[in-house]
Amino acid sequence: MECTQAEAFEQYIRDLRVVRSISRPSFPEGKAPTAVLEEIQTNALRCNALMRQNEALLAQLVYDRDPASLTETDIQGLSAFAGRLFNYANSEDMGVAFKVHQLLLAAARSREDVPMIVRELYYTGITLHYMNVRDEGTGINLLGDAIQVYFTEAAEYMSRYEQLDRNTRQYLIRCVGNTRLGMSRGTHAESCRYLERFRLAMDIIQSAHYHALDPEFPWESYIYSMHMDRMTLLTHLRQEEDPEVARQVLESAEYIWGHKKKYKGQDARLQNWRVPYFYAAARYHAGVGSLEDVVKILLESAGSVAQDDYSAEAINRKLVLAAYLSVYAERLDEAGAQRYRATVEQVRRSAYQYLEQMPASQYPRVVNSAAWELSKISTSSDETANRRMLGSILAGHKPTYVHSLMVAELTRALLQRQIETRPETLVGLLGCRSAAEVQARREELCQTAYECGLYHDLGKCAVLMYIDNNARRLLDEEFFCIQSHPRTGADILNRMGCGRTLALAALYHHCYYNGKGGYPNDVPSCPPEIKGIVDALSVADSLDAATDNIGRCYNLAKPFRTLLEELRAQSGTRYAPNVVALFKDERFCQQLAENTDAERKRVYLQVYHAGREEK
Repeated sequence: MECTQAEAFEQYIRDLRVVRSISRPSFPEGKAPTAVLEEIQTNALRCNALMRQNEALLAQLVYDRDPASLTETDIQGLSAFAGRLFNYANSEDMGVAFKVHQLLLAAARSREDVPMIVRELYYTGITLHYMNVRDEGTGINLLGDAIQVYFTEAAEYMSRYEQLDRNTRQYLIRCVGNTRLGMSRGTHAESCRYLERFRLAMDIIQSAHYHALDPEFPWESYIYSMHMDRMTLLTHLRQEEDPEVARQVLESAEYIWGHKKKYKGQDARLQNWRVPYFYAAARYHAGVGSLEDVVKILLESAGSVAQDDYSAEAINRKLVLAAYLSVYAERLDEAGAQRYRATVEQVRRSAYQYLEQMPASQYPRVVNSAAWELSKISTSSDETANRRMLGSILAGHKPTYVHSLMVAELTRALLQRQIETRPETLVGLLGCRSAAEVQARREELCQTAYECGLYHDLGKCAVLMYIDNNARRLLDEEFFCIQSHPRTGADILNRMGCGRTLALAALYHHCYYNGKGGYPNDVPSCPPEIKGIVDALSVADSLDAATDNIGRCYNLAKPFRTLLEELRAQSGTRYAPNVVALFKDERFCQQLAENTDAERKRVYLQVYHAGREEK
């Protein structure tokens, strides 16, 4: 029996919630290991079945729909469906909400329905904004140009403002304000472009003409939100002095400071808990406030969060403000540094401990700020603390942690075998000048290979809140975002002083052996000093991903022998011939398959059953 559109929508949302629940299981300590593994495997198979069911539902409901043929009932149903999926940063599935609004926008264009076009330009742009991966420190802004296209197109309808109904006018004003979204603002030039867009939008939002036309609109709230957004330029000011930008940031800080009580508790998305920091930091960067005032406020705010408080506000205050504190504390003069050193270090260590103890259920919500911001407050001299933090970031997302531990073991095993059988193929690795030196440094090389495997997917932690969805296949936009994870991982490892080797392995592990495929595709050839490990890592990554028969849910496991055929078929293009050649030895293949199976069971039990044993 065919289900109605409404029933299909309900089915998808139910499936989404079921997958979210069973893909993050927890087990009591007393549960038998075999029962734990069986439940994980059963859950993965069920997730895979639901994923296939959901793909069929989405094809029917969204992907394959002809926008020109949608009826009013269809449009109302799709709008309601998207509304249930999207709730800004706390969305059920912002990716599908984006695709629904894309479909509705196409339908609006086919109808030449201007109010609907404006509304759907707003929702298509805002859903894409919440899927975007952006970091001003590295210049990553993957979907920014596309986001601006939607809001800029909508803003062009301002010339017809008085002809539109009030509801459409409100969407139009939001679009005008949102033309700034998606704009990079990490450099002086980027900040100036942003400020010009900000000025044009504020000219409209503060206009007495539009206020008179629609006095019931929440104009003051719009203005407050715009000023809050201009505070994002503090990221640029923390990196370099820029008096002109600092002056305009101070204008916004003073406005926010003067109006903060009016909006206290009104809108969590305004993040009013940051206002004291914004005000003090803006005054400091503009040369009218003291650095110590900034440090004191950050110490008070970050230090006032209880260690067991994992609310959204507490997570941000504990982690993000601790990162800011480290930046400003480093600018103190010698006397100030001495005065605050102990308390700053206490806040730093408290942030590390907070992340280590974070419940797994909270991880997807916090991982972006944790991965990016905590990496900024690490100190390269404290290697033990840095490695513990990296382990905590990985351990927080169990599927990634399992995969990372497995890839680490496989990378080490493959490199060790290559050292034993063909050490001459590894000359140049970590500076080795001969086959004899390769063999003499075997323990060091194998340990480095293990660590490269362990941290190769660290960058996924920065995009998990955007793409951590096992209920369907990734959209093109989501896959584009996940392709940033090698560069992101390399940046985190570099920031934390983990050495060039680990960062290069993270950067190159998805690049093809021959340099003609994979991603990122805009980097030079892999340096010889690390290529031997990257070659082994690339094969190990595919080996684990393809043969995991326990918890991998988005693809069913392949037999070990089937994967070997694929490796051989891509030898010399995607994979290194020297690594693929290792599998010609039947005894080695058999032993590796058996060891991999046993190790995978052990790792799953460690991660899901025994808790976080390794940091």
